[in-house]
Amino acid sequence: MLDDKGFVRAGTDIHKPLETSLPGVYAIGDVRSGSVKRVAAAVGEGAQVVAALHSFLAEPGDSAELPADPRRQ
Repeated sequence: MLDDKGFVRAGTDIHKPLETSLPGVYAIGDVRSGSVKRVAAAVGEGAQVVAALHSFLAEPGDSAELPADPRRQ
């Protein structure tokens, strides 16, 4: 989902912090609605998302919903 300015909505109003309306898809940095548009903030958000991705992939059933990586075939 996008906000009225075309930025990606993410965070607690949607689901988990920095997660978009698509489970397992996160928005960080300049594309995220409400971001401060600073490189250092995007780096911090990226580090935060790494932990969130590990948690997401550890949840039963969720990883099966992700498309297969064509590089691993």
